[in-house]
Amino acid sequence: MIRLRRAGTIAALNLLVVAGLAVGATPAHAVTCAPATPAPTNNYPGTTVLATSFEAQTIAATGFGAPVTAGSGTATVSDVTAHAGKCAAKLHVTTAAGSLANFSTPLPAGSKDVYADGWFNVTAKGVDGNNVPYFRFFTDGTRVLDVYRSNNGIGPLWLRVASPTGTPTYTRLVPTVKLSSWHHLTLHAVANGAATTVEIWFDDKLVFTSRQVAIDVDTVSAVQLGAEHRRQAGDIYIDDVIIKSSKGVAGQPGTFAPITPTRMLDTRTSSPVAADSAVSFQVAGVRGIPAKVASVVFNLTVTSPRSAGFVSAYASGTGRPNASNLNFTKGQTVPNLVTVPVGADGKVTLFNRSDGSSQLIADVTGYYITGTPSTPGSFRSLAPSRILDTRNAEPAGADSTVSLQVAGAAGIPAGAAAVVFNLTVAEARAVGFITAYASGAARPSASNLNFVEGQIVPNLVTVPVGADGKVTLFNRSDGATHLVADVNGYYLPGNPTASGAFKAIGPTRALDTRNASPAAADAAVAFRVAGANGVPANISAVVFNLTVTEPKDIGFVTAYASGTTRPNASNLNFTKAQTVPNLVAVPVGSDGRVSLFNRSLGSSQLIADVAGYFLR
Repeated sequence: MIRLRRAGTIAALNLLVVAGLAVGATPAHAVTCAPATPAPTNNYPGTTVLATSFEAQTIAATGFGAPVTAGSGTATVSDVTAHAGKCAAKLHVTTAAGSLANFSTPLPAGSKDVYADGWFNVTAKGVDGNNVPYFRFFTDGTRVLDVYRSNNGIGPLWLRVASPTGTPTYTRLVPTVKLSSWHHLTLHAVANGAATTVEIWFDDKLVFTSRQVAIDVDTVSAVQLGAEHRRQAGDIYIDDVIIKSSKGVAGQPGTFAPITPTRMLDTRTSSPVAADSAVSFQVAGVRGIPAKVASVVFNLTVTSPRSAGFVSAYASGTGRPNASNLNFTKGQTVPNLVTVPVGADGKVTLFNRSDGSSQLIADVTGYYITGTPSTPGSFRSLAPSRILDTRNAEPAGADSTVSLQVAGAAGIPAGAAAVVFNLTVAEARAVGFITAYASGAARPSASNLNFVEGQIVPNLVTVPVGADGKVTLFNRSDGATHLVADVNGYYLPGNPTASGAFKAIGPTRALDTRNASPAAADAAVAFRVAGANGVPANISAVVFNLTVTEPKDIGFVTAYASGTTRPNASNLNFTKAQTVPNLVAVPVGSDGRVSLFNRSLGSSQLIADVAGYFLR
């Protein structure tokens, strides 16, 4: 293998101490920071190596190694300007001989998939013809690729790659970087020799993507920020840095990457979706989601519909399926979780089949990695198709079951471990609920869908498949009801071990506030998922059916990882005294818990039935 030219060598990363070099320079004056500022977070997959807002007194105290400086170069924590909190890192390099300043962090051995995410503010540029560096990726002390701001003209952004020949290649990117303003940059690389993947986001827009970047290494060992010589002179402030890595690709094809619930669509801020019309929204390449994903999971809410109808979700650019994801009546606000393939343009389309306009809201909670799934517990998304409609035969009788063949049907293989489908109740003769479970298994004490007489209501279901390839639906009601099932995909069989792989269980009841105290008005209830009820401790996200009952007032519930900031998203909308369910897929907090916030002027009873989990 041809070795890379050692242009820009870290040289004993973070441990360099030789004549003329000052390691870990002390700030020239005491700074006033905000140590309680929460560490930044993002939606990228992988294990967090470092996350800091630089609110400590020194760079070394933030999680990076001691900075390396020389000559007139300085590396400090400064309270002059910051993106978040009160402080940021400041690197100062002049044109004087020997001036340099940088700091670095090593990555876990064998890191293959690396995300470096941060905010940068260049307040003074250096020498024309050179650059001010942002992130630099190193392998065994040699720079393999980096992103920088050119000091020429209007300050274009560049990608530099140390190719296997030893001669760097340069790619000018579309954005230009204004001085004295904060900009958000993310550099992502999956080291794979001549077929290395590189993605770059600038100010949350994808500006570069390729799977054919040629380097001669298969791992990345360190990330560096800052200047290595005097020609890279300038002043740069750095804040809210997050570095993540994985020893394999961060998620095998078909594995799940959960994200903090993020609002990707809200037509209330623009125009409602007209009758019998569609709206598409971008998923791939935005808000920390890679440029290519197989499918996406989001909570879809309809509100202020002018007439009864339903919404169908499908991959942009494909034919609209004969399936529904969300049914509604005039004036109703109703949510449902959606799992749907993403179009070649990175978008999802929502069709409003109604005689009136409707407002639509989409809160994304995660995505599935693109590629052909082969790992046990990975997900294969399918174009929605109808696999059950009792309206064409006989309804499910009172306190009776209907079993439907899923394995070997509608594109689902014979050995599928679990199936995902949208279940709709129609023409119910009495109040009740539906429980979905693997055929041949004992019926669990859980519910998937609650309804009242005459109601049409959907809910997404994730359920194990029985040994006979069937799923059973139990109608706990004093009256018959029709059932409709539209399949969305399935999980591969086998013992899941990969990060992001799914394991279906139960369902198992993990929370029922009726046995204790209801969730108070404008208050949160947290419940343990990891390490409880047969769920292992090392999980990244959980899937559960959430039901609200006996609410004392109108409101909604937001589910999110315990210990994190409550997002601007909703999972379940309800009116006073209503019982309504919705499937939830959400990250789990570092304490193994999920928080449910009751945004209402009255208390509500909450029930959570866990359907499965994703491995960390």
